[in-house]
Amino acid sequence: MALKRIKWVGIDFGQCIMSPSSLRNPHIFGDIGKLLGKQAIIPVWIDRMRRLKEKYQTYTLLKEKHRDEIESFVFDNDREAYEIFKQKEQELLSMAPGVPEFLTWLNKEGIRPNIISELKKTLGPVGDDIITSFLVTKGIIRHFKYFITPQGKVNLDTDERFYDYKGTSKESGTLYDQLMKDLHEEGIEPEECVMIGDKRITDIIPPKRRGFITIQYTGHVDEGSCEYSNYYAKTFFEIKEIMEKL
Repeated sequence: MALKRIKWVGIDFGQCIMSPSSLRNPHIFGDIGKLLGKQAIIPVWIDRMRRLKEKYQTYTLLKEKHRDEIESFVFDNDREAYEIFKQKEQELLSMAPGVPEFLTWLNKEGIRPNIISELKKTLGPVGDDIITSFLVTKGIIRHFKYFITPQGKVNLDTDERFYDYKGTSKESGTLYDQLMKDLHEEGIEPEECVMIGDKRITDIIPPKRRGFITIQYTGHVDEGSCEYSNYYAKTFFEIKEIMEKL
């Protein structure tokens, strides 16, 4: 069934497209310790990572906004260990159920979605940060058009950079304000846009207040019902079914 009125789709990354349920820190740190001959420090790394996660509540927040502390605090600025960590992390992270099928369908409908993330890190080459690296590793980056963050917007085909988003944020809604300006110039209005994400405070409430259609993804973290959520879905198979009716 063809989409009738949707022209733009944005998707959050952490605990939405990416599911950390397959990530096992003891496994990762164990591998790193063995590769570097530092088995004795493995329990220290694991404990530090646990403490860091407790500090920021979720791995998503930790890895999107405080990732530098994994290198500085967990690994005590051991660059070699941190580089191996990044590699192993990409190998173990998985996608949410139905993501490849949903992206393939959406592209066939003529819509290339966009990643909307609170990434803190300054934008480098595509594939350098955790998010675009994940998209490359999983073979799905071709399905996306833009990578939009408070650090800027990147065209994932051409690597062209736009810095009008610099200093904005999802939670305050300023990122969505800039997004609305961009979409208006393309002739796209908020009611023709769908935002998909798990966190109400960043993915649901701000875009809904600006007229976007919102789908709250509950497959990994369910924050409960919200008056600003138009729909709820536990898998991307369900999201496809919802969008087929829009």
